Amino acid sequence: MKVLVVGSSSGCGLEVAKLLAASEEFEVFALVRNLERATKALDSTSDKVKFVLGDVTKPETLAPACEGMDGVVCTIGARAGWKLPGSVMEDTPKFVDYLGVKHLAEAAASAKVPKFVLVSSMGVTRPYSPISLILNAVKGRVLVWKLKGEAAVKEAYSQHEELGYFIIRPGGLLNKEGGQYKVIAEQGDKGLGTIARKDVALIAQACLQGLCPQSNVTFEIINGKSKPPTDLKEVLAHLKPDK
Repeated sequence: MKVLVVGSSSGCGLEVAKLLAASEEFEVFALVRNLERATKALDSTSDKVKFVLGDVTKPETLAPACEGMDGVVCTIGARAGWKLPGSVMEDTPKFVDYLGVKHLAEAAASAKVPKFVLVSSMGVTRPYSPISLILNAVKGRVLVWKLKGEAAVKEAYSQHEELGYFIIRPGGLLNKEGGQYKVIAEQGDKGLGTIARKDVALIAQACLQGLCPQSNVTFEIINGKSKPPTDLKEVLAHLKPDK
């Protein structure tokens, strides 16, 4: 299965790329702006990844990258927040979390990529919750733009019945070992909690593998306190498709 990982140089994207590359089931491609940085981040895994130069803020680079893929996993997030007028804006939430995701989803849908997995964020529909207020204030309304990015994925993929999207909204992200605690999947964006980035990667992989019985689905994930089940299909079995 050919999978394009976008955002593989850090965070959840790095964990996704490493996880998929460790399996013979996947042929991993990584969309990167800086080859040296990506190679360094992936370390020994870089030998198992094929790099494709591209940038989500440059739509013309995305169509060739998506061609022939069986899945796309998008984990991108803006590095900057607010900027003064006249500054370079391409690394702000509007251009990354919204327009960048939009460009990528449209390119993937046009290329008939069967599965599109977006890692978004818990709390995007609750702008007045304390955590959301802080994040939006400090990081340039990032959750507002992430929600618009989600809508863009739905719009692009809803036009093709044979294609499917999976929007994952993790809670607070932690750099901890995955597989230590149960993953709780819910819908409605009502919960709070944290989750290991490696567990987010496991759920993204599960979506690619068809372990989520529904496509065109949006859900939140956090870690519980109990030990994890051996089958992630159990975690995702109750999810319902978006209306």
